[in-house]
Amino acid sequence: MFTLSREVVFSGRGVHTGRETRVRLLPSTSGQIYLRPDDSPGAPVLLSECEIIAWGGTVLKAAGFSLRTVEHLLASLMGLQIFSLEIVWEGEEVPILDGSARPFVEQLRRARKSLVRENKVLRITTPLEIKENNAWVKAEPADNWEINYEIDFNHPLIGRQKLMLEINEETFIKEIAPARTFGFLWDVESLRKKGMAYGSSLENTVVLDEKEIVNPPLRFPDEFVRHKILDFIGDLALLGGRLKGRFSAYRAGHQLHQQLVRFVRENKNYWIFEENFA
Repeated sequence: MFTLSREVVFSGRGVHTGRETRVRLLPSTSGQIYLRPDDSPGAPVLLSECEIIAWGGTVLKAAGFSLRTVEHLLASLMGLQIFSLEIVWEGEEVPILDGSARPFVEQLRRARKSLVRENKVLRITTPLEIKENNAWVKAEPADNWEINYEIDFNHPLIGRQKLMLEINEETFIKEIAPARTFGFLWDVESLRKKGMAYGSSLENTVVLDEKEIVNPPLRFPDEFVRHKILDFIGDLALLGGRLKGRFSAYRAGHQLHQQLVRFVRENKNYWIFEENFA
């Protein structure tokens, strides 16, 4: 398990609000991730106890606060096994930066510090599946942590993409963290009517029109499915620690990811905790 050797700060525009925001990550020896707004007089809230909502990304809610678009930051913490810190923020949203997890990872790796203490691993022991229309998510027992993701978009440059990876620090940093969020030009107006995408730009989003990418090049030929895996990792981080199991998804998104997280949280007969010191 890791914490931080010093405070790490990320600032920039929120992809949905379009407003400037700042997030501070503070070292901790608690062995857990806590959150609080910068101006909150109350005690910080444990990450795994936050209410989760899908609204253009993942939103965390608790008494007195909400924080939008947390998935790339949480995925970075999960990929680097930084599970002992406090997240403090100003504004409503985690900054989007370049639309991927790479800027988070680069700073966090420089500040990461080993913390020797009990480290619980959540191991899936019984298969589970959640379906919604023609989409699903699954979790099955495995001796490591794997993600198997498939997407299917009616666009000539995306279509069906599928990728299965064992998730560890090396694969996360090289294969997943650089993958950027993507969106379609025809969705912009409807998203903004819902209070989303005011901070989206060609600098932080891979934008597609009916036939091509408006702002090439891609970082991977299958960057789209890799970004969906990044989002999935960020949502699975809401389980509060390391994982063992094979997590699969087909045509899913934050809403289905979060249904899986809620199910695991609420049904303890599908998993066990393994304890070690690392």
